[in-house]
Amino acid sequence: MKREREPSSKAYRQDRFENTERAAKETIEAEQRARREKTKRLKELRLSQQGGKDPAAR
Repeated sequence: MKREREPSSKAYRQDRFENTERAAKETIEAEQRARREKTKRLKELRLSQQGGKDPAAR
């Protein structure tokens, strides 16, 4: 004999969907922020290294 499943409420499904969407959005934003910070650090490092080399070349 099968036991019938309780129907999941629409509100529960909507809430779960919104939580998943929010978590995905936060993850994507965090990855983008980290990528921008890394790019900025590398650019500053590159510029500082070039700044040290240019006067020596002249």
